[in-house]
Amino acid sequence: MSVDILFNLQEETRRLFIAGSAMAAGDLRMTKLLPSIQKLGESSPVFKRLSGAVEELLHADREESAVKLLELSTLLGAILYTQGKTETAGESIPIQGSGVELRTESTYRKLHPFIEALTTKGQGRLEQIRASFEDGSFLDLRALPAVCSALDDSYSEIPDFVQTKLIPAFGRDAVPVLQKQLNLQGGKGDGRRLLLLHQQLGSSIIEFVKKAANSGSPEVKIAAITILGEYPEQESLLQELSLEKRKEVRLAAFFSLAKLGTSAAMQRLYEAATSKDREIAVEPVQKGASSALFSRLIQFGSEALERYSVQEGKARTESVEQIATVIRCLEGSGRQMAEEACSFLRKLLTTKSFLVQETENVQESAAALLLELDLPEADQFAVELSDNNKGTFIRYGFRAASKLMSPEEVYIRFSDVLGNGKSRAAKQLLSAVLELAAEQSRADGEHDGYGAVPEELWDTRWIGQFIRLEQTELVCLFAQRAKREITGYLSAKLQAARLNDWNALEILLTLFRIRYKNAPELYMELLEKSSVRSMYYLSWQHTHLLAFMPKAYTERLRAFAEKVTYESVRNQILAIIDALEEKPDELNEESGRSILKWIKNKMS
Repeated sequence: MSVDILFNLQEETRRLFIAGSAMAAGDLRMTKLLPSIQKLGESSPVFKRLSGAVEELLHADREESAVKLLELSTLLGAILYTQGKTETAGESIPIQGSGVELRTESTYRKLHPFIEALTTKGQGRLEQIRASFEDGSFLDLRALPAVCSALDDSYSEIPDFVQTKLIPAFGRDAVPVLQKQLNLQGGKGDGRRLLLLHQQLGSSIIEFVKKAANSGSPEVKIAAITILGEYPEQESLLQELSLEKRKEVRLAAFFSLAKLGTSAAMQRLYEAATSKDREIAVEPVQKGASSALFSRLIQFGSEALERYSVQEGKARTESVEQIATVIRCLEGSGRQMAEEACSFLRKLLTTKSFLVQETENVQESAAALLLELDLPEADQFAVELSDNNKGTFIRYGFRAASKLMSPEEVYIRFSDVLGNGKSRAAKQLLSAVLELAAEQSRADGEHDGYGAVPEELWDTRWIGQFIRLEQTELVCLFAQRAKREITGYLSAKLQAARLNDWNALEILLTLFRIRYKNAPELYMELLEKSSVRSMYYLSWQHTHLLAFMPKAYTERLRAFAEKVTYESVRNQILAIIDALEEKPDELNEESGRSILKWIKNKMS
C-alpha cells in the first residue's frame, strides 16, 4: 500500500536526520526502498518527483547532502498530509449536553498550577489550591474534572477542602461530573460524591440514595445512611441498617436515628446502649439528648448496680461495664438530667460493695459527672465524698468546694491533706489545684501565657505550702508580689538552670511579672553563663524576657547576641535590642503586654 511505503520512507528520513545527512550517500535502507517509490512514480507525477528526490539524496556529495535531505523531508511531509482521512466510520447520532455554563476565561498558564496540585503528589499542594480558591481562578470548566477527582486524594486535607469549599462553589455545574465519577462500589471519595450530589439535588435522588444504602460499598453506604437521617419516612430502612454486620455501618445508622429523634429511634438506641453495641452507641445517645432515653438508661444503670451486688465473675464485670456505659451516655447532659443523675450517682458512690479497686475508673467517671451536673446538691455530695475517701475523690471534692465555699474555707478544709506531699491524697490534691490554677491563669490576657491565678479566688497561705513542698510550677502561678519568701525560693531555683530550661524561663517570667528588682540581672546572668550553641530558635519566653529588659542592659545583650551561633536567632535578638534602645522610660512602669506591644510595633 502506497501510504505504508511513504511512512517507511519517513522513518528512514528521520533516522538520517539523527545520524547526520553525511551518512545518506549510498544508504542501504534508503536504496532498498527506492524501487517501490519508483514504481509509485509510474502512476503519479508527485511520486515520480519524490523518487527523484530520493535518488538525488543517495548520490549527493557531503556538502549538498543536508540540503537534499531537507528537500526530501519537506516534499514527503506535504504528500503525507494529503493522504489522511477525516471522516469517521459509522452512523451519526445526537449527543446530550451537560448544560454546564462555566466559562474558560483564565489563561491556562494561571490554571495549570491549580490542576497540577489536584492531580499530582507532593508538598505545597494545599497552599496552591487555597490560593486559587481565594482569587477565584479555579471556577473554570477545564478544572472541574480534576476538582471532582481530587475527592479521592490520599492527603485527607485536600478532599476535605474540595468537598467543603471548591465543589459547593461550582454548584450544580459539578453535578454531571460527580454523577459520571460516582462508583457505588468505590471508596471514601465516592461517599463524598454522594453527599455532594444530595447537597445539590436534594430529595430528587432519594431512590438512588436508598440503592446506595442497600448495595453500596461500606464507605458509600455510610454516606447514604447519613443522608437518610434527614428523611423521617426512611426510618424503617435505618432500623434495618442498624442491624448490619459492619460496626461502622451500624454506627452511622445510630447517628441518623438519633437525628430523627422519634420514640422508635430512641428505643433502638436504648437497645444498642444496653447490648454489645454499647461502645458505639454512646455518642449517638449523647447526640440524641432525649430526656426519656436518659431516664431509661439511669433506671437500667440502677438495675445493673443491684445485679452487681449479688453477682460474681464475668457477670459482675458485665454489670460494671453497663454502669460505665450509662455514665458515659450522661456526659454532656448537664442540667437536663441533673436531679435524676445525681440520685443515681449518689446511690452508686455510697454502695460499699461497689467502692473497690476494680471499679475505680468507673468511680472517677461518676465523680467527674457529679461536677458536670452543676447542681449544688451534687457539688455538696462531691465534697462529702472527698472527706470519706480522700485518695479517690479528693480532686473532685476540691473542685466542688471551690464553687461552694470561700477561699479561706477551702484552704482550711484541704490544706492538711498535703502533709509531706507524698501520699496519694496529697498528689491528687496537688494535681487538682494545678489543673484549676492553670485554667484560671489562661484567662489572664494581661500576661500572654505566663499569668497568675486571680488573687481574690485563693487563700494567700497556699503559696507557702507550695514552697515547702517544692512545687515550683504552682509557686509561679500563685506568686502575686515580690515577697522575700517567694523571690528567695525562685532565685535559688535558677542557680543550676540552663538557657532553654522550661522551668527556668517560667521562673524568670514570674519574677518580671511580680516586678522583682533583680530579675533583669538574673536573666542576664543566665544568658551569659549558658552555651549559645543550644539556642536553636527564639522561643516566645525568650522574646518576652528580652522585651522586658531595661535599656541599661542593651550593651551586655548585644555582646551576648554576637556570640549566638545561628544567624537567624542572632538577627532576631539584635532586632529586639535595637527596639529596646528606643524604648521610652515610662514604658518600664507599664504592663508586660504594653511593653511587648510597643516592641513589636517598633520592629514591624
